[in-house]
Amino acid sequence: MKRSKKKKPKEKIINKPQNHEPTKQELREQRRRQRKANKRKRIMKGLTTILVILGVIGAISFGAYQAVNLGIFNVAEIEVVGNEIVDTETVVKASGINVGESIFLIDVNQANYNINALMNLDELEISKIMPNKILIRMVESVPICAVNYDNKVYYLTEDKKLIEDGEYLRKTDIPLIFGSDAVSISEIGKEVVVEPYWRFDTVMNILKDLKSDGNLAKISEVRMTDVNTYEIVTKNGTVIILCDYNNYLDNKAYIQTNLDKNTSNMIINLAAGTKPVIKPR
Repeated sequence: MKRSKKKKPKEKIINKPQNHEPTKQELREQRRRQRKANKRKRIMKGLTTILVILGVIGAISFGAYQAVNLGIFNVAEIEVVGNEIVDTETVVKASGINVGESIFLIDVNQANYNINALMNLDELEISKIMPNKILIRMVESVPICAVNYDNKVYYLTEDKKLIEDGEYLRKTDIPLIFGSDAVSISEIGKEVVVEPYWRFDTVMNILKDLKSDGNLAKISEVRMTDVNTYEIVTKNGTVIILCDYNNYLDNKAYIQTNLDKNTSNMIINLAAGTKPVIKPR
């Protein structure tokens, strides 16, 4: 007899839904893994940045070290700008800055103090210009005259304060004063006593008037003579003789006319009487 084959029971096919919604547990796990991955990325990025920065700093430090050893940052030039009365060598010496010194060791504040202690200045600025230059920019106090005495020249402001002294005239657009009996100075920036003081006061009053009228640059010299007169010498070579400040004020318009006309090589005596006495020089 033939045995009949038993038919296997058909398996039930369970269709899972295609869009499976993750459970809360799965979502938390996904977020945890993502946070962990992001943290690793941030750490690696931070380490990379630190390594790059350290590499740059190291390269700069090594380069700077080499540059210092080679003297690249040693002062090679000291430039002085704005000095008309004081010569450059005097300014540099006063600053205390030396060529060949490391620019990093220059104390700008100390140099500023050193210069101001020796010179009467309106402005002073000292700058480091990398890699090896020092710039000293200055504005000198404005002199109204230069007093010549005992083979020295003293530059004075309107209030008789000393700006600088030297062995020769460096500024030619101010009058040179002759005829002093004595010059007493204490220090830069302090008042200078010029004897005879009452005669020098007369000279200063005349100079202030000439300056206010725009005529100071036209005057070459002012002489205090032995006969108690004052000789104003113009740059055109004309000599104007006065007896005092009132004499100057009385003839101010006449003096102005001659200055405007650029009268040259004449002697104009205004101290001889009521009328000028004029003759060729």
